[in-house]
Amino acid sequence: MPSLTPSVMTVLARAFESGAVFSAQDIALIEPVAKAVAIAKPADERFVRQSLGGLSAALPSQATDEVSGKLKFNTYMTMFAGYDERALAYACRRCLDELDWMPTVHQLKERMAKWVSPEESAIRRARAIMRTGRREVTAEAAPITADQIRALKPEFISMGVKAGFITQDQVDEAFGATEQPPEQMAA
Repeated sequence: MPSLTPSVMTVLARAFESGAVFSAQDIALIEPVAKAVAIAKPADERFVRQSLGGLSAALPSQATDEVSGKLKFNTYMTMFAGYDERALAYACRRCLDELDWMPTVHQLKERMAKWVSPEESAIRRARAIMRTGRREVTAEAAPITADQIRALKPEFISMGVKAGFITQDQVDEAFGATEQPPEQMAA
């Protein structure tokens, strides 16, 4: 994952602003982020033990004998081995806020699935900008030539005039229109 420098973060912060326009330099800054993959920081056994121990101390659970309790704890340990420690910490905090009883493995995993790492959030924002962000106009398009106008179908010429991309004077000049207004023809 490329480093999220202050300049990159400034560009990413504008991702969902209405009317935000991104320059070529902005795009160059965030392109490596958009191509990155967020790497999970797996929780070690000690962290998982502390997290589950904190939950079991704070929330009541059904009464079990010592063997069943150890089996249950080992099952939790097995199920959460290798998960991102920040996701597990987030899920534990949510369980403490939301539940009255010790959560099941499923309840913890549901909450872990809703967690998004800061790196993943940055990647998603960068991809959104790359996909839909408005770009700064860098240069004016070259003016259309008479040859290009003559090569267009009449319906496209009409659309171009109506949209303001070409003028009727340009069309007349391209086709060498020498028609004179009726008042000049009478003279």
